[in-house]
Amino acid sequence: MYVIYKVYTYYSITDGSISSIIKNEECNQIVFVNMLFMGIITIFYELFRCDICSFISIFFLLIGIYGFIIYEHTYTIHFVYCFIVFISILAFMYNHCYKNNHIILYLLLGLQQILSLMIFLQSNIMNCEIYLLANFAVFYMYLHFIEK
Repeated sequence: MYVIYKVYTYYSITDGSISSIIKNEECNQIVFVNMLFMGIITIFYELFRCDICSFISIFFLLIGIYGFIIYEHTYTIHFVYCFIVFISILAFMYNHCYKNNHIILYLLLGLQQILSLMIFLQSNIMNCEIYLLANFAVFYMYLHFIEK
């Protein structure tokens, strides 16, 4: 929760995207350390679940997030990492929709696709980024309520 609070406190002094907030030196270090800790736990959790597609999606998602955090949004490589994050999230969602064939998962995937298209139509993408992350979080949590 502290990380979310820190990111939120820097919202007013940015140019309108999550990556611009994370590039604040104090915020960057906090986010990176917490993402590293969370990433290690998530990798072990995905290994425990024994789903190779899910593991690969999460592995690349974490690589993308770390690259996203390390590189400034003014560098082209930053956008490569953003693309890796975007594709990894969609791959994870597609995989679990296919495996579970559950209407709520399909609805959340559809919402993710709509939000993904909307991000290209806006100059200030902050709200859309938040909605994309929140939708993925709901998908990830809901998935664990329906899996056997």
